[in-house]
Amino acid sequence: MMTKKARLIKKTIEAYHRALESEEDLIERSRLYLKIANGYYELAFVDHTEITSNLEKSIQAYGEALKAYTLEEFPYEYALIKNNIGNAYMNLAEVKNKSENSNKAIQSCQEALKVYTLEEFPIDYAMTQINLGNAYKTLAEVEDKAENCKKAIRSYQESLKFYTLEEFPMEYALTKNNLGNAFWTMAEVEDKAENCKKAIRSYQESLKFYTLEELPIIYGLIQNNLGGTYGTLAEVEDKAENSKKAIKSCQEALKVYTLDGFPMDYAMTQKNLGTAYRILAEVEERAKNCGKAMEACKKALRVHTLEGFPMDYAEVQTTLGSVYKTLAEAENRSENCRKSEKAFREAVQVWKKLDSPQNRKIVEEKLSELKSICN
Repeated sequence: MMTKKARLIKKTIEAYHRALESEEDLIERSRLYLKIANGYYELAFVDHTEITSNLEKSIQAYGEALKAYTLEEFPYEYALIKNNIGNAYMNLAEVKNKSENSNKAIQSCQEALKVYTLEEFPIDYAMTQINLGNAYKTLAEVEDKAENCKKAIRSYQESLKFYTLEEFPMEYALTKNNLGNAFWTMAEVEDKAENCKKAIRSYQESLKFYTLEELPIIYGLIQNNLGGTYGTLAEVEDKAENSKKAIKSCQEALKVYTLDGFPMDYAMTQKNLGTAYRILAEVEERAKNCGKAMEACKKALRVHTLEGFPMDYAEVQTTLGSVYKTLAEAENRSENCRKSEKAFREAVQVWKKLDSPQNRKIVEEKLSELKSICN
């Protein structure tokens, strides 16, 4: 059912479209298109049932606005619109054609930065650098993980030239969280322990400002990220200690992220919790901790379905495959090997359909490792 706010935004957009019918002045038409684009962008996050369609309409309307707001005639407005287009493509990348739309977001942000310099427009420069970093980070999820993470890190560090802790504590802390995300993603393919530790330091910097009492939603987000990173670090260093830190952080996040209130964040945290329990199972109470890992993964799959969120579904299946593999080393080898293989193969099929050879290769390597244990 459409909310009151969504209906109001739609009526406003319709009014702007009616105004276009009698407007001939190019600049006025571009001004109206800009308002229409902003309306569709806002509507995308108010009416989740049509997020893809509204983001695409937003991008199209921003493009119409650029017919008058050119780089030469209106550089500031041009940069503003290009930055907004970048945001729209970046959000579109989360639901459709991740590689293509991330690249378009990057191109749009780079266009905005032709105008937004640190010296002349420091606030806009810092904001656009964050958006550029986010676009590179999203692109890193599907291609050239290390290289795109490094580009994301450079963009976040550029934004911190303006967003200092003293003058902009909220923006500083949020950028530190984003920086942590980039280091954590890079840890998957390069210098795992070192990059995990850099990510953890960045998240801990963020938590100096974002507390459970004052900003619970962002506090939960950072605790979830911290839990995931400790889980990754536990794979290569101090398994028991880092797994327990990961579990503690995930449990902190779940104080905020309930299934009813924040289903996507709840599922993401449950996935990270499953990973942490699985790693802890390698060194302590194998059966018990594998059971807790399975329980967390199953909770994640209540939200991360194959139809709705195929990438997240594949990641949870990969975690489940690892859980059954760990359990197979201690009990019911044949049955748990079979369940592990099934989960890994399910993940491979998803990555194959999503045309993500980088992620497919990671899971195929896990299948090869499984054969050495189960044969």
